[in-house]
Amino acid sequence: MSVLKLRALALEDAKVTWAWRNKEEISNLYSGHPFPVSYDQEKAWYDKVMYSNFPTTVFGIELEGEGKKELIGLTTLTNINMLNRTCDFSILIGVENYRGKGFSKTATQLTLAFGFNELGLNKIALRVRQGNDVAINLYKRLGFVTEGVLKQNVFRNNQFQDEIAMAIFKSDFIKSNT
Repeated sequence: MSVLKLRALALEDAKVTWAWRNKEEISNLYSGHPFPVSYDQEKAWYDKVMYSNFPTTVFGIELEGEGKKELIGLTTLTNINMLNRTCDFSILIGVENYRGKGFSKTATQLTLAFGFNELGLNKIALRVRQGNDVAINLYKRLGFVTEGVLKQNVFRNNQFQDEIAMAIFKSDFIKSNT
């Protein structure tokens, strides 16, 4: 049986995540950096996130079973604001074979639990591209609510696309996880 857990990133993960960031299907769905990433850029990003957990926390999503461990994705809590107790969330499953198998749900729940229980946050927000129905439906099942639509907020594939702003509050997360 496989167990999914969150863990800190290690420098040796950079080659794996670098390959993910350069996959077209990932860059098309992910609203972040749309350009090819060099290995030096990936290592520089690691230098930034590995030695400071604030205001950005990055977790590796690791699947452990049958005597092996495999990094299959990342979750992030960014723009952590301890005054207002808010942050932004994102997730990336980099290994295509593990998409659609429930790992995103579990990793999201673990990351939300960390944000609410360990950091004391009250609200965790995200943005998702309109049309990414798999992700939108997952977020709704987990208790995220739509706060608005950011019209023509992302430019991909030579067109402007809308993003949906969603959020979950600590009280709603607790209700749905008890």
